[in-house]
Amino acid sequence: MNQHNQYGLIQRRLPMAVLALLLVALGTPIAAQSDTTLPAPSTHYSPQQVVKIVIDSLQNNDPRDDQGIATVFGFASPNNRSSTGPLARFTDMIKRGFPDMLNHTESRYDPMDIVGDTAVQAVWLMTPTGTEIGYAFQLGKQPSGQFAGMWMTEAVLPLGQSEQSGTRI
Repeated sequence: MNQHNQYGLIQRRLPMAVLALLLVALGTPIAAQSDTTLPAPSTHYSPQQVVKIVIDSLQNNDPRDDQGIATVFGFASPNNRSSTGPLARFTDMIKRGFPDMLNHTESRYDPMDIVGDTAVQAVWLMTPTGTEIGYAFQLGKQPSGQFAGMWMTEAVLPLGQSEQSGTRI
């Protein structure tokens, strides 16, 4: 390789090497770089997918940043947000009123009932202490505005402990 080609190769590789060294010096592993964007409502999500996203977010909520709760709030319908928000109030409501939803160990889904633009599904959550607690999730397909055509949580109703409680939808 002639001297001119070697200089060009070094010139092209140098910026990448400098970037890698800076990342290592700053303590940022190159392989650990990832997108931390939270899931957000989309017309591409079915109502079943929305409930799954919400349940998974509650299960995996990290109390240091409450990103799971923020995701749940992001999937709350505009009407739901207006009565439960802002996010800080919503976070407090979940932590104080529904702590069994957070970091549950398992979830079980009853079949979803969909009638028009309304969907209802019972979800049973196993707490770390072994108690199974149910919630009915009511979703609505938003008719207009910023979230038109998107399934979002309208309400969540407690169903009580386990199937043996007799409370079913």
